[in-house]
Amino acid sequence: MNFAPYRRAGWFFGNTLLACAAVSGAEVTENHRPIPAGEAVMPGVFNTELPKLVLPESLRITLRPHFGDFLNKDYFRVTVGARYGLTPQWELSGDADTYISHGLGDESAGKKIGVSSGTLGIKYQFEGFLAPYWETAAGLKYRFPVSDAPADLTDGIHHVTPYMTLAHDWASRPDMTTFISYGVDFVVESDLAGSVANGAIDANHWFITPGVLWHRGAFDYTIETAFSSTFGLDSRDEYRVTLRPGVKWTLPPHLKFYARSRWIVGVSVSGSYGTDGTDIGVSARLQTNFDFKRFFRGRPQLHEPEPAK
Repeated sequence: MNFAPYRRAGWFFGNTLLACAAVSGAEVTENHRPIPAGEAVMPGVFNTELPKLVLPESLRITLRPHFGDFLNKDYFRVTVGARYGLTPQWELSGDADTYISHGLGDESAGKKIGVSSGTLGIKYQFEGFLAPYWETAAGLKYRFPVSDAPADLTDGIHHVTPYMTLAHDWASRPDMTTFISYGVDFVVESDLAGSVANGAIDANHWFITPGVLWHRGAFDYTIETAFSSTFGLDSRDEYRVTLRPGVKWTLPPHLKFYARSRWIVGVSVSGSYGTDGTDIGVSARLQTNFDFKRFFRGRPQLHEPEPAK
């Protein structure tokens, strides 16, 4: 898919605008605390959706550049995500995987640009259900490929995923959170070319993921133990067990150029075993979150409080 120069400029301008908004700041006050860094999804490092929602009428924008693409692919991807607090109990979300050829591979710089896939989601947080022992929420996600995207940037499959998630904060250990998430991933093949990631199951399957979060100041340590299986849902007999320990570090002001938004660096090591063999990998991510609505309202900005050391 070839784009004229003005399309390339539009891609750069759009992502640069979001980056500038992130640097310019998100207002944080005592009554408007962001979701803790350790509880925010960071694909590849921490994949579990937890019950907490963004505040009502709050629009949280997330930028996730894929710097590893400069070494592994012909395209540089930036995932742009959004979460909106519809009410105290409902949240809407979505993201888009944008890409542009970076010129270090077989494609010329800026020759191809577009969106490879998108995700839409809705989540409902139960009020009083299983309280005070568990905080609970249920949600639905729909992930879809976009036409004309390079085959190595999408799996070419539609995913419809209902899920439920529970989390418990320990009174005796305020820095410790245990959680469990489970759901079903219904897949529908499309006519679009794609490639399935190592260890992924490209058939209807169910999953369950228990784990632990340990909050230690600017660092959040995570362990996810995921089990997925097609049993009872598909004629193919496939399963996979994954252990993923990780750590997320909320950067201090001097390392994020004194931006008022939250910048997080995450690293994880994953080991999995399943029907198609064993896989071991390392993931590293950079993610920044900011309140888009507050940026455009022009309210006085306050520096985000840093985690206790």
